[in-house]
Amino acid sequence: MDGEDRTLSHQSASGEDGLRRRRRIFWAVAGGAFLLAVAALFFYGEIAAGVRFLIQVQERKQRFRSWIGSFGPWASLVFIGLQVFQVVFSPIPGELTGFLGGYVFGAWPSVAYSTVGLSAGSWLAFLLGRWLGRPFVEKLMSRAVLDKFDFLISSRGALFAFIFFAIPGFPKDYMCYLLGLSPMRTGTFLFVATVGRVPGTVMLSLQGANLYQERYGLLAGIFAAALLLILLCGYFAEPIRLWLRGKVEK
Repeated sequence: MDGEDRTLSHQSASGEDGLRRRRRIFWAVAGGAFLLAVAALFFYGEIAAGVRFLIQVQERKQRFRSWIGSFGPWASLVFIGLQVFQVVFSPIPGELTGFLGGYVFGAWPSVAYSTVGLSAGSWLAFLLGRWLGRPFVEKLMSRAVLDKFDFLISSRGALFAFIFFAIPGFPKDYMCYLLGLSPMRTGTFLFVATVGRVPGTVMLSLQGANLYQERYGLLAGIFAAALLLILLCGYFAEPIRLWLRGKVEK
């Protein structure tokens, strides 16, 4: 009887844990949808201006792509260089360049070009952080960001760095400089930075390509899913960071 009681108690506890997990997932999704709606209302003017700009671009899309294509192989090289530049110097958002790549070159060529450029830019930032040291990195990053992620410096934990690269919303470009101060090997870093960026690159390239092809329903679905994921990750960013920090410190 004692064994049966323990089995029933374990099954009951497992069922309660599953119910709690489902509830947390439900409220996380509901909260993300609410944040998405609030963001849409709050940034209505910016969204409307962006839509008007995209309409103007769509009206001249054939001419625009033909102009880009007239540069031949130089067009792809310039785009790769732009991706390198935006990682190392961060003057423009990487989301914009990724979206533009999908619009100009198509989804999968954009993924390939972006991956080459982002990987090269990440590698350069990593090497600069390693060669120039902490004083240089401290000039680039705010004290708040540095204090939050400095635990990665003392770790070889490629898995933890990979999680940060894969999750939307974390400062990936700055993290390349920071990881240059860590004992992580260059080859390991390149794998982490390259593979970790791929999901976001694919998402952005698909959005740009679907806009060019006028698949507005699919574009809206991908955009909504991406924005919801970003908002959820932003909401849980601090708990994720603290959990990973605890794992590293152990």
